[in-house]
Amino acid sequence: MNSSKFPLRHVRHLHQQGLSLVELMVAITISLFIALGLSLLYANMKSAFNSQDQMAQLQDAERLAVTMLTTTVQSAAYFPNPVANTRAVALPASATANPDGTSFAAGQGITGTGAQGSSGSHTIDVRFQSVSGDGLMNCQGQTYTGAAGTTQVWVNSFSIDTNNELQCAVNGGTPVVLVNNVAKMTVLYGVDVNADGYADSYLDATTITTANLWASVRSAQITLTFVNPLASQTGGSATLPTPWVQTIALQNML
Repeated sequence: MNSSKFPLRHVRHLHQQGLSLVELMVAITISLFIALGLSLLYANMKSAFNSQDQMAQLQDAERLAVTMLTTTVQSAAYFPNPVANTRAVALPASATANPDGTSFAAGQGITGTGAQGSSGSHTIDVRFQSVSGDGLMNCQGQTYTGAAGTTQVWVNSFSIDTNNELQCAVNGGTPVVLVNNVAKMTVLYGVDVNADGYADSYLDATTITTANLWASVRSAQITLTFVNPLASQTGGSATLPTPWVQTIALQNML
C-alpha cells in the first residue's frame, strides 16, 4: 500500500474513537451524584438560614413585648400634679368595667384577672393620668394632645387573644395587636403586706380580693411563653422551653 495515498491527518483520524455507552453512563451517574450533593447542601443552608431568621424575629418580638409592657405597667397610678391633686381625685373609681370585667377603685392603678397554675392566660389592666403635651404614651403609642393644662386618664388592658397575639385595648376600645406568637401570659403581683415599701409576696389576681391589697401592690411579675417557630422540626416543642420573665417596679404606687 502506498502511504502517499493516505495523508497523515487521515491516518490519525482513522484511529480516533468516541465515548462508549458505559463510559457515558458512568459520567452521567457521577454528575447526578454531584448535583444531588449540591442540592442537599443548598437545602440545608436554606433551612438553617430560615431557622435563624425565624429565631431573630422571635427575639425582636420578645423585646418589643417586654418593652411595651414595662413602659406601660411602670406608669401605673401616675398623675402629673401631686401637689395640687390626690391620687383618688386624679384616678376616680371606674364608671365602666374593663374588657376583662374588672374595675378600679378610687386611686387604684393596676388590676387584672387570672389564677396561678391555670391553663389560660391572665389579663392585666393599668391606668394613669396624662396631661396635654407631656409625651406620656398609652399602650397603643398614643399621647394626649388636648387643650393646654387638661388631662386624660388612660386605661390600658393587656390580654392574649385566640390567635396567640398580645393585644391591648385603650379605655375599653378595640384591641390592637402588639406582638404575635405569644402562647400565654401570666401575671403575679408583688404585695407589700407590712407597708415597708417592698413586696413581701407575689400573688395572682384571683388571690388579691380587696382594694386595699391592690393599693399595696409594688411590682408586677409578668411571664410570657412564646410559640416555638421551629416546632415543625424533629423533636421541636409547641412553645419555647424557657419563658420570658420580667419584674416591673411600680414607682407611683408607693
